[in-house]
Amino acid sequence: MMKQIQALLYFFVVDSRRTVTIFCSILLFSITILSILAFAVVDKMYITITVPAYIFMIIFGFKTIQESLPFAIKRGITRKSYHTAVGIFILLISSVMVIFLVAVQLVFNAVIQAANITNIQILRPIGASTDLKSILYSLPLDFAFLLSFFAAGLLLGIVVYKFGFLGGAILGGIVLIGVTITLASRERLIDLLTWMQDLAVLPAFGLICAIAIISYIISWLFIRTSSSQHTA
Repeated sequence: MMKQIQALLYFFVVDSRRTVTIFCSILLFSITILSILAFAVVDKMYITITVPAYIFMIIFGFKTIQESLPFAIKRGITRKSYHTAVGIFILLISSVMVIFLVAVQLVFNAVIQAANITNIQILRPIGASTDLKSILYSLPLDFAFLLSFFAAGLLLGIVVYKFGFLGGAILGGIVLIGVTITLASRERLIDLLTWMQDLAVLPAFGLICAIAIISYIISWLFIRTSSSQHTA
């Protein structure tokens, strides 16, 4: 089992290297272009750095399960080994991405301060600024968000793998209906947002990680009965 896990981890790392490099390059290029526009043309520019990474992790999780599961099954790797390797890989790729995001934010903040650029506003879901203290304070939550988004993409990917896009659409519809019902009233939405903002880092980290863990566990229920063939 250990050799299978090691082989899968090697496969994941090699297979994902190009995808992650392309994403990071595009993100850096986009930030550079937007910064130039803000400096030369636009009076006010809003730039987000972490949100594109969250979206990328959903897509990456979906893509990972779709492409690697049939490959692993056809080569005789047990589903338990595959699921374990995927779990380890989620931790690895989330660690790499959070280090990259922190480095980008710190460098970007240093550059705009050195250039005395005041018309760029950086939007971050966590933390009000990009100074070192704010970034380090929110680092555990950024890591937890990356975990949960990858795990959510993984779950969606295995549902589509087993039941086709119809199954994925049904799952997405159920989630959307649940969210809509939960946030149907304005008061309930305000209460939820207030409660989330008042959470300390550790409870918030635990809550987000719990979502990732639940998604990961549920994915096993589908992986354990999967074949090497996609469902149309």
